[in-house]
Amino acid sequence: MKIGFDAKRAFNNSTGLGNYARLLIKSLIQNFPEHTYYLFTPKIDEKFKDEFIDYKQVEIIKPEGFLNKKFPAAWRSFTVGDIINNLGLDVFHGLSNELPTGINQQKTKCVVTIHDLIFLRYPNYYNNIDAYIYKKKFKNACQNADLILATSMQTELDILDFFQTDKSKIKVLYQACDDVFAKTYSEQEKQIVSLKYQLPNKFILSVGTIETRKNQLTILQALNDLESNWHLVLIGKKTSYADEILAYSNAQNLQNRLQIFENVSFTDLPIIYQCASLFAYISEFEGFGIPVLEAMQSKVLTVTSNVSSLPEVIGNQQQTISPKNSNELVQYINNSYNKKEIIKSQIDQAKERTKLFDKNYLAQELMKLYNYRK
Repeated sequence: MKIGFDAKRAFNNSTGLGNYARLLIKSLIQNFPEHTYYLFTPKIDEKFKDEFIDYKQVEIIKPEGFLNKKFPAAWRSFTVGDIINNLGLDVFHGLSNELPTGINQQKTKCVVTIHDLIFLRYPNYYNNIDAYIYKKKFKNACQNADLILATSMQTELDILDFFQTDKSKIKVLYQACDDVFAKTYSEQEKQIVSLKYQLPNKFILSVGTIETRKNQLTILQALNDLESNWHLVLIGKKTSYADEILAYSNAQNLQNRLQIFENVSFTDLPIIYQCASLFAYISEFEGFGIPVLEAMQSKVLTVTSNVSSLPEVIGNQQQTISPKNSNELVQYINNSYNKKEIIKSQIDQAKERTKLFDKNYLAQELMKLYNYRK
């Protein structure tokens, strides 16, 4: 079978959609090496130039000709469809919420992954032009796809709610995370990373873009009601919301209990997870919430929000709280931390639940969907 992917994110994004695309493509290749995989991308970031070099089943397709190279976005939207038709692909999968125009759907099955519709639920977090473009692209993809993959039941509900899409076209297929998070790191490795970042002995970790929706300020507010040896470590790209967090820490004299890192290497990140005393991810809304899964794989005590897709990921109501209530976070920590039997039980339950998000299992399920025809 000939399978194509919109691989722009796989070759250009270091986090989020990039990780999703790379892991999904590699899992399929490793589980189904008999197929040929065509990766379409307008450009390739230097750090990802060798990402798929070891796979003989892969063909990378980039723009050719002056105009296509000059206008790569137009190539991706309007020319790729013709290339797909000429190659006679059996399946084309848009991995990041959109599909190119002009695909002959009698020959090629069109699949799109919709990660979330947060821009419609929380339009105040987006500028009007971006929201308009996203809505147009996402809606067209849902209309034109033969199969829509929603990354959670919450995302499926949003697709039905906002786009009135035919429910029979939608399948929920969860995400996986990299195997590095399931690896057990030695005390020496943890010590080296702790010294490198000057990590405190006892800290809450939260990973993700530092933005209003992710709600990291509520975690910081909880420090006021915790013992003074508790610290907070945030890892993620800063937005203007980071200024609010810093202002609060200054006003409450919490500067020495807060650390923010923007550029943590992917090699160090899973070790930092395993150095953490607690992982907290109390976002207001998520389409999936991959950091929660990373924490679960890392066997660190985890608490998350009781809204959107996050209860689907954690799977244990005891580990969910209201996102805007710092008192609930304090109560969770006081009721759970230092109680070995509770910590062990919740970590064991989380580890068992991660089987739902196993990359090989998900690859098998995805290939079944590629092969299924009404």
